Amino acid sequence: MISKLITILLLFSFTVTAYSQEKADTKYFIIFRDKGEFKPEDKIVPGDNAYETGKSILSERAINRRLKVLDENELISFSDLPLEESYVSGIKNSGIEIIAVSRWMNGVSAYLTEKQVKQIEELEYVDKVNTVKKLFKQDEKNSQLTEQTKTDTSDNRYDYGNSYKQMETVNVPKVHNLNITGKGVMIASFDDGFNWKNHEALRNLNVTGEYDFINKDENTYSEKNQKYNDIKTQGAHGTSTLSTMSGFKNGKLVSPAFDSEILLAKTEYVSSETPMEEDFFLEASEWAEARGVDIVTSSLIYKKFDSPYEVNSYEYNDFNGKTALTSIAATRLAHLGVVVCQAMGNYDQTTIPSLGSAADADSIISVGAITFSGNPASFTSNGPTSDGRTKPDVVAPGVYIYNAVAEEISGNDSTYSYANGTSFSTPITAGICAMILSVHPELTPLQVRDAIRNTASLSGNPNNILGWGIVNAYDALLYNGPAWSNTPEFKVSGKGTEVSTYLASKDLIDPVSVRFNYSLDGGMNYESLPMALKEPNGDKNNSGKYSVLIENVPDLYKAKYYFSAEDYNGSKSMYPKEVSSSF
Repeated sequence: MISKLITILLLFSFTVTAYSQEKADTKYFIIFRDKGEFKPEDKIVPGDNAYETGKSILSERAINRRLKVLDENELISFSDLPLEESYVSGIKNSGIEIIAVSRWMNGVSAYLTEKQVKQIEELEYVDKVNTVKKLFKQDEKNSQLTEQTKTDTSDNRYDYGNSYKQMETVNVPKVHNLNITGKGVMIASFDDGFNWKNHEALRNLNVTGEYDFINKDENTYSEKNQKYNDIKTQGAHGTSTLSTMSGFKNGKLVSPAFDSEILLAKTEYVSSETPMEEDFFLEASEWAEARGVDIVTSSLIYKKFDSPYEVNSYEYNDFNGKTALTSIAATRLAHLGVVVCQAMGNYDQTTIPSLGSAADADSIISVGAITFSGNPASFTSNGPTSDGRTKPDVVAPGVYIYNAVAEEISGNDSTYSYANGTSFSTPITAGICAMILSVHPELTPLQVRDAIRNTASLSGNPNNILGWGIVNAYDALLYNGPAWSNTPEFKVSGKGTEVSTYLASKDLIDPVSVRFNYSLDGGMNYESLPMALKEPNGDKNNSGKYSVLIENVPDLYKAKYYFSAEDYNGSKSMYPKEVSSSF
């Protein structure tokens, strides 16, 4: 269960490793005693200065998402409040270069010498200086592979081209056929960069924000002439993973959530492996959460850093969800109502389990990889966590995954390739979570995880290789009740207005109960019309496309409306849950 976090600092309990050194080759987090006028022990209640200050940092979308999991009295905590700027300036004025700044940790990170550690510890506003243990960087199992045979998808709404098998394995086309494509959901992807504007399958995505946490600018594509110069492959991985979650080019590549709103965070520096990258993950988490993100997906796991940063290392016992920095950040995201999808890693099934951070985080969805035949990929990492929790949560295709190739690599905007890794099974799963939230926006992270796990292929007997089993997008969509398309269709002709929508249920729908309800007087009175099942989807539950023709109502476009239905068990449903007034 998600713990009630009064402050994230309670989880951050690393100890300082003292050893003789002259170079700043160990990363530390400098934790402050307070946030100026705001103290850790202060009670924060609605209406007071601390509450309003913390709330002002959040978007309205973020507030509404938090209210799904938090009482209004618990909406803001000490972790949400801004740092005291004079403390940050004091560290900078000490000649120390700050890597990252964190509200959640109430501190800043930096590479320090032993002398600098002692100097900083003497500052009156510093509580502690903690060694930040490093993460486990995974070696990607990417490769150029022989093109698989294109599968006929003529019975589906979209032509998936060579991406069909990876979508069909997890039952995505059946959800797309309901005109459910992730609309209304905001997803954040953390990776090494994204050249999304220069690929045909990505350039039309609804990207509403992007940030390079490495160089602190709003460009996530590969750049030169900056503090941390990008090599040619910077952004190649992120471009590929993004395409398997939200890419769309009919006839070539169609992924689950191509209608979702997307945030892009560049957190991984390809040229070297240094402990600063986990700090960028933390900063990205705070940024995305405050903007109101619904889902975070990350395919970044760390195993070893370049010399001389060996001191910042984890042992398996540390993978308990409470030690690694990214695991703390991921748990915090889940606590605040964000669904987190995290790659397990590509280190095989080993005697000492091979998972790494942040796959060990609490209340998230950790994802392993399978072949199209349903067998575990040879490389997919295993659990459990060191405190005994089963991992992964689920698995999805991660072998021969069709994906977009960044322009820096291909030299054009229309190249695709095949690749392997939990890096690809994870964004596929994140896209499926977006489809679920698009029709059930009320669900919490644990409810989404339950829907994903309890409808997967091994839900009755999970293990530490495949978790609860292979994701089934369609069954997960219906786990919490009937699913209405959140994109109804209104077609005007000389005969009137034809209103159509899709409805699916795991239980038998009473077709007589499916109705379109509209009001032309602001909701005072409603006209209720029966809808006919025009296109059954073959599940024998009366699921499919329903339509009704409305004649002689010229002002229908001004109407308030909703759809309603009932199954034979007596369960009622409607869409939208709040009556709409626009077509």
